[in-house]
Amino acid sequence: MTILELPRRNSQEMSIGTTSTSVELSSTAPSSPPSTRRDSISTSNTTGAEEPALTEEEIEKKPWKYIGYKGYSKFIASDNDFYVVRKFATLNTRVTLALQDEIVVLESDLDVLDAQYSKRDAENLHNGLFRDDRQDRNALIKKIASKLAKYNEFILQQTELKRYYQPCRQDLKSVRNWHYNHDNVAIATDEQAYLSHTQDLISVVPKDKTALRRLLERSRKFRILSCWTQKTGPELPIYDQDVILYTSDKRIDRFITIVIVGIGTFMLIAPIWILQAVSNDTHKLAVITAFIIAFLGMLSYVTVAKPFETLAATAAYSAVLMGPGANNATATEAGSMASKLAALRKRIDEERAYFTTIEEAL
Repeated sequence: MTILELPRRNSQEMSIGTTSTSVELSSTAPSSPPSTRRDSISTSNTTGAEEPALTEEEIEKKPWKYIGYKGYSKFIASDNDFYVVRKFATLNTRVTLALQDEIVVLESDLDVLDAQYSKRDAENLHNGLFRDDRQDRNALIKKIASKLAKYNEFILQQTELKRYYQPCRQDLKSVRNWHYNHDNVAIATDEQAYLSHTQDLISVVPKDKTALRRLLERSRKFRILSCWTQKTGPELPIYDQDVILYTSDKRIDRFITIVIVGIGTFMLIAPIWILQAVSNDTHKLAVITAFIIAFLGMLSYVTVAKPFETLAATAAYSAVLMGPGANNATATEAGSMASKLAALRKRIDEERAYFTTIEEAL
C-alpha cells in the first residue's frame, strides 16, 4: 500500500515535485516553538473533566506541540516507502580508516616486540608458544584481538549497508511535502535537515519497481486516479485527512502486469502477420531484427529482470520469430499435412517456452 502526500489546498502553489525546504511564512504562520530549555512543569490536574478534542486550527498554529515526533513517526511507519534514513557514508568510511590505523599501530608494536625478543643478545625466550609467553606481548595480542573483532564487525556492517538502495524520488518528495504541509515547524529545522542529504539517504525497506511503473508514477494525475484509491485504511489524524491519500499497490501492480502482457502479446502476434505478408527475405530479416531489438528494449524497461534473464527471454523470442519462415519452407517443400502438423506442434512448443521464460523474468 502506497501513500501519497499531497500539498494542502490552502497552501502556497506547489507541485507534488517541490523539493524546497525553505518556505516563507506569512503573518498567519504558526507560533514559533519554545526554547528547548527544560523548565519545571506542574503535573497536578486541577479538574477532573476530560479535556476537549483539539481543533484543526489549534493544531495548525502549534504543530510542533500537537504533532511533533509522535505524528511524524506515525506517518513514517504508515508505509515502508517512507522509511528513509541516512547511511552516513563519509563518517562510516572515516571510522573504518581510524579503526584500521589503530590496528596498524598495534601491528607495528607487535613487530617491534618480536624483533626485540629475537635478537642474539636477548634472553633465550621461546617465541614458538603462547602459554608461557611474555606478559607484554600476550597483553598486546589480546588488545589486537579486541580491535580486530570490532573492526571486522564494522566492515561486515558496512557491507550490508551498501546493499540498501537510495529511496525513490517520489517517496522522498512525499516525506518533504509532509513537512511543507505543516509549515516546516512540526519537526525542528535542524532535525529534518537529514532529508537534504539526498545522495546519503537509503530506503530501509526497499521495493523493486519496474522502470515503467516509476515512469508512470512521475505523473501526479496517474498517482491520484480514483481507480487506485483505497477507502479502507488506518484512521488518519485530523491534521492529515486532507493531505494523505491511500492507494492500492496491488491494483497498480495488476495494471502494470496487464500492460506488460498486452505489449508482449502484440510483440508476438504482430511480426507473424508482417512476415506472412512480406516475401523478400531481406525484408523479413529486417522485420525480425527490428522486433528483436524492440523486444529487448521493452523487456529491459518494463521488468526488473537481470541481464542474463533478459537475454534468455530475447533468445526464446528470436526462436519464435524465426519459426514461421523455417516452418513455411518445410511445409512448402514437403507438401503434406503431416509436415504442416509437425510444424504447428513445434510452433506451439516454442510459444509455450517463450511465455514460460517471460513469466520467470517477471
